Amino acid sequence: MEFREYLQKLQAAGQLVAVDREVQLNFELASILDTMLQQNRPVGLFKNVAHPSGIPIVGGLLGNVERIALALDTEPAGISRKLEQALANLIDPVVVDNPPWQQHVFMGEEINLEEQLPIPWHNERDAGPYVTAGIMISKDPVTGRQNYSYNRLQLKGPRKFGIMMNAWRHIAWFYQEMEKRDEPLPVAVAIGVDPAVEIAAGFRIEEDEAKLAGAINGQPLPVSRCTTVDLFAPAGAEIIIEGFVPPHQRETEGPLAEFTGHFGEVYQNPVFEVTALSYRHNPIFRTIVPGSFEHIYLGNVLSREIMLQNMTRHASPNVRAVHLTPYSGGFMAVIAIDKKNEGEPKNIALAALMTHVNIKVAVVVDTDVDIYQPSDILWAIATRVDAQRDIFTVPYAQGMENDPTTGPDGTHTKFAIDATLALNLRDDYKRVRYPRVDLDKILPGLKR
Repeated sequence: MEFREYLQKLQAAGQLVAVDREVQLNFELASILDTMLQQNRPVGLFKNVAHPSGIPIVGGLLGNVERIALALDTEPAGISRKLEQALANLIDPVVVDNPPWQQHVFMGEEINLEEQLPIPWHNERDAGPYVTAGIMISKDPVTGRQNYSYNRLQLKGPRKFGIMMNAWRHIAWFYQEMEKRDEPLPVAVAIGVDPAVEIAAGFRIEEDEAKLAGAINGQPLPVSRCTTVDLFAPAGAEIIIEGFVPPHQRETEGPLAEFTGHFGEVYQNPVFEVTALSYRHNPIFRTIVPGSFEHIYLGNVLSREIMLQNMTRHASPNVRAVHLTPYSGGFMAVIAIDKKNEGEPKNIALAALMTHVNIKVAVVVDTDVDIYQPSDILWAIATRVDAQRDIFTVPYAQGMENDPTTGPDGTHTKFAIDATLALNLRDDYKRVRYPRVDLDKILPGLKR
């Protein structure tokens, strides 16, 4: 579905609210969006942002499992299965002409990003305004394969960004190849796209992520040729920014709030020189609050949950559900199992810790625990764990470099918790349950 179709879907589900009061672009907007996410409030569409462009801003679209499930036409428990099926059945995009984002095109000196786009400065400790929800489009100069990714963009002038390129990303490999040739790397950024594109861009596959977006939707993703670079961008996008990353040029970039819950470093990174700005009539700007649950879901959770599911199911066929928790920055895995053997949780926990370098904590629970509810997980730990028997550590394991506990040698201690009930206690310690009721029907005037 297109970006605006998803907004309509959220509105129909009571998950979108229009905000008409004036909101400051710098700092206030991000604070409101993050508070709405933390309190599980509806998505905010801010129609009166203090910026000369007059362009509305929306954020939090994929900030919890319910909204992600809505975007995928499934239930929260079916998210990983839906994405795994899509990965196995990629669909080539289809090229279309005259996309809506070509309704307004600016090139060269006509472009002034500082005035034409409401790019938020999210946190006072960030280095400045950042595009955080832009889908970076690049192309392998050797094979010609396109790639979608998230690369934060620090606004540095009317036609210039600083761009973060982690060394392990495909776009960094493409850029390195172009630097060998002393040539600039053509890039484009799509803002306000189909949620399937946003989800697909968080994956790292050896194919064009446009194929994954199509597979998620069950039909080819429409794409259109860019104006000044030889790339194809999602035809349904709100805004497209085009340009080049010149070789052998670096400037300071950062810091920015990170998914770990801390601020990142100042880096020497490439720059992105803008050659074209295009957008549809009355565009909507999309942002992701850096360090928020939405940032973590798209960057750390969705793609790695599939890896987690596969690894733990290799350890045991009794794994029923897995979740990488956003409130841990994606560092904690929770696995629900139908336990058959007392040693099974430890095997599964070890498999979870091996899934990805970022996974630092593994908690294994019974199927009567809701793995999406922190209170349920804490209840299981508090009532079902014998610390001496059920907690174990893995010292000197490789850690993620931005984790404060990772030492100079790149290692830290991972740990696991078996929070399952002993098999011989199941009959004596049945969990208390009350049927859930629809309060809106029973008590329609009740305030939330």
